Amino acid sequence: MAVLVVAGVVSGWGTGQAVAEPSPAGTLYVNHDGVCSDSGTGAASLPFCTVQAAADVVLPGQTVRVASSGGLPYVESVTLTRSGTKDAPITFTGAGYAFGGSPAVVTPKGSGPALTLQAVHDVRVQSLGFGYAGADAVAVTGSTGVTLDRLSFRRPVPSADRTGTAVSVDGASSDVTVSRTWVPDGYAYGVRAQPGAAQVTVTTNVVTNPRRGGIVMTGTPGAAVTSNTVIAPCATGISLEDASSGTVENNVVSSGPWQQTDGCLAPTAPLYSVSAASADQVVGDYNVAANGPGSSARPRPEYAWADASYPTALSLHDATGQGAHDIDGINLSSTTAPSEHSALIDSADAEAPGELATDVDGAPVVDDPLVADTGTGTGGGPTAHADRGAIERQDSITLPNDDMPSPSRGVAPFVTSVKTDDATTSWGKSIATYSVDFGDGSAPVTQAPGAPITHTYTTPGVYAPDITVTDADGSSRTVRFTALDAGTASAPATSLSGALATTPDGQVDAGDVSFTVPQPADAWEVAYRVLTFGDGDSESLADGPQKIEHQYPAAGSYTATLTQTDLLGRITTAKVTVHTADAFLPVAAQHDAEKTIPAHGVLKLSAATVHADSDGVDAARLQVVTSGAKARGTLTLYPDGTARPGTSTVGFEPGRTVANEATVRVTPTGAIDVYNGSSGPVTVNVATLGLQSHAQFGRTYHPATPIRLLDTRSGTGGHTGAVAGGHAVTLPVSGTHGVPADANAVVLNVVATATKGSGSLTVSPVGTINSGVSGLYWATGQTASAQVVVPAVLTGGKVVLRNDSKSSAHLVADVVGWYGPTASGTTFQPVAPVRILNTRTGSGGKAAKLGAHATLKLKVTGAHGVPANAVGAVDLNLTVPSPTGSGYLVAYADGTSRPDVHSADYTSGHPAAGTALVKVGTDGEIDLYNAGSTAVDVDIDLLGDYTSNAVG
Repeated sequence: MAVLVVAGVVSGWGTGQAVAEPSPAGTLYVNHDGVCSDSGTGAASLPFCTVQAAADVVLPGQTVRVASSGGLPYVESVTLTRSGTKDAPITFTGAGYAFGGSPAVVTPKGSGPALTLQAVHDVRVQSLGFGYAGADAVAVTGSTGVTLDRLSFRRPVPSADRTGTAVSVDGASSDVTVSRTWVPDGYAYGVRAQPGAAQVTVTTNVVTNPRRGGIVMTGTPGAAVTSNTVIAPCATGISLEDASSGTVENNVVSSGPWQQTDGCLAPTAPLYSVSAASADQVVGDYNVAANGPGSSARPRPEYAWADASYPTALSLHDATGQGAHDIDGINLSSTTAPSEHSALIDSADAEAPGELATDVDGAPVVDDPLVADTGTGTGGGPTAHADRGAIERQDSITLPNDDMPSPSRGVAPFVTSVKTDDATTSWGKSIATYSVDFGDGSAPVTQAPGAPITHTYTTPGVYAPDITVTDADGSSRTVRFTALDAGTASAPATSLSGALATTPDGQVDAGDVSFTVPQPADAWEVAYRVLTFGDGDSESLADGPQKIEHQYPAAGSYTATLTQTDLLGRITTAKVTVHTADAFLPVAAQHDAEKTIPAHGVLKLSAATVHADSDGVDAARLQVVTSGAKARGTLTLYPDGTARPGTSTVGFEPGRTVANEATVRVTPTGAIDVYNGSSGPVTVNVATLGLQSHAQFGRTYHPATPIRLLDTRSGTGGHTGAVAGGHAVTLPVSGTHGVPADANAVVLNVVATATKGSGSLTVSPVGTINSGVSGLYWATGQTASAQVVVPAVLTGGKVVLRNDSKSSAHLVADVVGWYGPTASGTTFQPVAPVRILNTRTGSGGKAAKLGAHATLKLKVTGAHGVPANAVGAVDLNLTVPSPTGSGYLVAYADGTSRPDVHSADYTSGHPAAGTALVKVGTDGEIDLYNAGSTAVDVDIDLLGDYTSNAVG
């Protein structure tokens, strides 16, 4: 669709006031957007940085071209003291400015004027903007031969006294013209001449809502106030005060819809005022007092003439003879062209002093054939059809919507064309010319209607072409088209990367991915981008480089896709696979539940019971202790709401207390079921040691090659000899043996051997009370082992191992890993509990017992939900269901030396189980070594894995 942006023409700057454009050698350039210098010569290649620098050196005949610099104002108060001559005036102009464009703006620095013309002559200032004046914006002082044309003003800083004037002419100035200028509301005065000023012409300007007066001539001989439009003045719209002389013609002053507001200083002042001292020397005619429709009561007087007030044009004329052709009884409240058939059309005095051949927007004076000419003029020239006020009604030119460049997009270089044969006008005028500016810096192409205008876009880019259609009388319409796209040879490439969201101290939200989308090459060519996250959600991206965070609803693998569409409709994509997982949240160990489960019964542990009722918790690390068993059996822990798996967590029998740890999924209901697989009841005590969440910032796991902390048999760890019953050993952990000082939890393998009586071992952070982990239980003479997670080792950086029996025992402890706020660690992915090895059935590839001092290799990656690579460790439960001898199992990473650790100790005739976070070899395998002297059957249950490739 074509969009109207400008009505008017960019030619015909007035009658008798345009000056010849100086040669390039006579041009000074100002542009503070880029490399510039105020100590240079103002060349185009190195322009001045400030307008003042040019004003200080400009010579007669030279033009100062001030660039708009991307809309950034020149913050300075400029004073010009250099003059031109009649044949070689000095000109200041906005570079490249056309009607309807955005001029360069000078904003005053301080409270003084933005521009002062001080004692100069033969100077022209045009096509510039002035911003936010605290007082006068442009001040003409002691000057002559000054033209101010096509200026615009920004709204001034509000002031209680409202003293700011857009254009002020002092009493020592003469021969000053202010033309085709827009003054917005908020100024005290639009244009004001002080007593003594002479030959001041104010023509074809628009002033809106002036606070003290629109156009005021005070003691000004030879004043010409012609074809101005003043809307809603808060005081008098146009006034000639003291002993002024001259003409007031073709003006429009509208009281507007808000003239009676409390904010107006003189809301009932007349629209026009001529003082008694001026009345005999002023001619007023062809003006419009838009002060309300018909014969209704006027909200304010229309005229004050020689100190007498007149409510209507007729009463003014009857009493004074002035205003014979004035118009009133109408409403006008906007700064637009007169509506068709308005009394303002073709009714002005074309011979009024200062009348121009173009209106405030540069549009020509034209004859409206739908309205009879009621104005005056000689010779039949265009000004004989002038409208009243500053805005001339133009012929309405219509371009069909398909008159846009076709094709409008393609790969550069490509040829486009514009039709020039079907524009129509409301006045039935013939079309004189079509002119197309293709927006790529090439010269506009102008021709008579007929053949299409063609053009080749050679350089990739986005262009805004426009077409100007001009009728035979000079009325024109400029239409800007939607952007035309000249694309590069191939679509812009795109890329996508991601990383887990982290805190400054390194904690990880393992389900929150921070995606990075860089600025694409040829970014101008990108139309839109959409990032789909692979979980059903998507997000449209803004321009430029982006950082987007997305919280996934569950741990798992997702494919995020960035789809980029360019202006030509070409699509490129980038994908990244996201492996969201869980981060570890340590919990101070405490007993959460103690229940007796009947034979083949199920105990349901709610999410609240195991502290799993917070955001995104997928699994809980639990310690389970059985006692009081009436029959041999096993416990199976699994997610509530799912089928019971064929796995086991703890094997128990009458007369023994047995403990084990396990990581248990809590989805889908958040609860955990504990199944008693024996034929008798058993008492269960459950404690929570930690949680795994995909929606909270937590810690990552760092599996380690086992490092021995303590062996009381050899004195390793600083303690030699068995630990007496009721006594403890304190061990430094964080900050030593590869465990950093900021670790939040440590994973230990602990062993009690050479036991002199039955008992148990409690492992706890130093300085804590009632938060220990009962790591293992043993009978007299038994060697027992367990893997335990000890939270919050930051407290003093030490752990305490306490022998809770009445008899001595040797203690052994090894570090096998740690949790800490380090983003480089691994994150947890829970899986549905599954048995991956059963030597009795051959599940897992081994259909025979594991022989004495034999090693079994087991592949643990690439199946059961475990990724094929980047796996650092697996969470396993090892069970020896019916050993016929004593010994222990060692689980470790394939391809590494076998460590001297106990993953699960067993004794003849007693089932044994042990949890194990086992480091995985680079080949995705683990090794299982039987350190006993007899062959045993082994079951291995998989509970989850720790991986390092969060995004890949």
